[in-house]
Amino acid sequence: MAMVANGVHFLNPEGETLVRWGANFKPATLDGQWWRLLTNCFIHIGILHLLLNMYALMYIGSLLEPYLGKARFLTSYLLTGIAASITSLWWHDLTISAGASGAIFGMYGLFLAMLTTDLIEKEARKPLLTSIGIFVGYNLLYGLKGALIMQPI
Repeated sequence: MAMVANGVHFLNPEGETLVRWGANFKPATLDGQWWRLLTNCFIHIGILHLLLNMYALMYIGSLLEPYLGKARFLTSYLLTGIAASITSLWWHDLTISAGASGAIFGMYGLFLAMLTTDLIEKEARKPLLTSIGIFVGYNLLYGLKGALIMQPI
């Protein structure tokens, strides 16, 4: 809401604007702006991106938070978001990354790992694995489409 109130387009924000708001961008992040590793987890590339991430986080949160509790869930979210941001830096030279997708995928990965243990009742594991597998598979395929690439500022 703050971004839109300050003139950022709510459907298709420009790359330079995302960088100004704290998106992860390798040249800026590695030039001492390490805070981007975290801030980019809270900036989204348009309202549709935000709504889809909110839905995904709501779904995994409703499944995972009862097992972890609020503090461990938040800590896991932040750590997986930072890990995803670091991975993005390693993987992409000039891609602007923003959004909670990396952190959310980390939470799905954590839940998938928990499904391989006795922490979750055996009867519940198969339907949860199927549901999460479909979600993760779809999002991985969707994520393979083009990335937003920007020239250095």
